[in-house]
This record gives sequence, C-alpha cells and structure tokens, in this order.
Amino acid sequence: MNAIRRLLGVVVLCLLGAGPVQGQSWYALTYQPAQPLSNTQDFTNTFGWRGIGLDYRAQVKPNFALGLSFAWQVFDEQTDEVVSAFGVDLSGDQFRYVNSFPMLANATYYFGSPGRLRPFLGANLGAYVMQHRLDVGLYTIEETNVHFGFGPEAGLAIPIRPALAAVLNTRFNYALSAGSVDDQSYVSFGLGLAWTHGY
Repeated sequence: MNAIRRLLGVVVLCLLGAGPVQGQSWYALTYQPAQPLSNTQDFTNTFGWRGIGLDYRAQVKPNFALGLSFAWQVFDEQTDEVVSAFGVDLSGDQFRYVNSFPMLANATYYFGSPGRLRPFLGANLGAYVMQHRLDVGLYTIEETNVHFGFGPEAGLAIPIRPALAAVLNTRFNYALSAGSVDDQSYVSFGLGLAWTHGY
C-alpha cells in the first residue's frame, strides 16, 4: 500500500505542476463503461457499467499533445462456478469484484483543425492499480497490485460551442502480471465533455 500511496502522490504532483503549453489545453470528464477481456473476463465475466475518466492534455505542436489520464472501472459478478484465484480453487456462491485505477501518461495526435470534428489517436503508458476481491460466504480474499501497462486509444472530439466539445473514445487497456495476478485487459468506452482551448 505504501508503494501505491507514493505512486498516487507523484501522479498528483505531476498533474498540479502541469500547465498549458502555448496556451492550448483540454480537460475532459467522461463516463467510461468497459468490457473485460481474457483473464479479467475469466474472473468477472460481465460488462462493467461503472466507470469514470479524467484527462488533461496540453498542446506541444499544432496537432500533438501530451497529458495525463486517470480512470476508475468496476467489474463485478455473482456466480457459483469454480474459480482458480489467489493460488487456490474455490467453489460456492461467490461475489467477485475488480476495481481498476489507470494512472497514465499519454501522447495524442489530433487530425483536422480547431473548431471542426477532430478524430484523434493516442498512446497511454503507466500504472494500473488493480484490486481483485472474492467474497465466499463469510470469507473475503483480496489482493491489490500495481501493474505496469499501456492503452492505445482512438476517439473523436465534436465541437459544441467555443471552448466546449463532446468526446467519444475507446481504449484497449492492458496491464502486465503483478503479484499472484496474471495480465489483465479490458476495453473502455468513453462518452463525455471536454473543456478546451485551442482544440
């Protein structure tokens, strides 16, 4: 937990110290449901309707920006299927939960010109703090790890009025193995608003 606190502190300091480059920046708040894949889907095989994202980006070239991205996705499932997790095989009525907290640095390329529809492609790299929890009867087994990971992204910024745009995006999230937890992956879908200057 100390490593997680230190990592969160560094990310917050980076965000507070970041300022718009050339006076052009964007802050986006998005609703982010997600679909689990691979090992994540083996543990919680249901679409995650709970998710939120916060992004900051600053322009460094006319169509290129650097920034930070934070999110929280939740997956859960109730099942009685046998599960192999935390080094044991368990059966019985279970509640399974995955909480994922991506904290990523990103680079984004925007197509088109300000004031118009702007498709964009992004590359994200950083840490995924992931909590896996399994409730069986009166017992709870839980493990939290910091995973190194990455997330290619594609999206569209749709101008609504000056300094405000709607944002649609999708990101493939991949977190490498950590602790006793194998690699994790899911696709998130963002829908929200961006407060913009220069985009």
